[in-house]
Amino acid sequence: MPAGAYLVAILFSLAGMVVIDRTQRLGILGRRLVVAVVVVELAFLLVFDVLGASRGWFASEPGYVIAILPPGIPPEEPLLLAFLAYFTLVVQGLARRWLGEADDA
Repeated sequence: MPAGAYLVAILFSLAGMVVIDRTQRLGILGRRLVVAVVVVELAFLLVFDVLGASRGWFASEPGYVIAILPPGIPPEEPLLLAFLAYFTLVVQGLARRWLGEADDA
């Protein structure tokens, strides 16, 4: 797999979530996403990633990422975590719609 393929896959998946969000009119891309990303990603998951990488608990494959920055985190990692937060909100929005629950945004 060429370097940068991981980044391309994340961006492609993120674009797919944007399309679903827009076509289903979920209205997630905005304040709710920023809050989820800041609270979940920056305050917890990225700190956990730095701790885990610095202690050798996990590592990234150098051939798949564009670079590995000290202490062993690729630049794609924050983008992946942002995608996961967005994905979670899209799935929650779709589930609420399908279950007939009111949106509390």
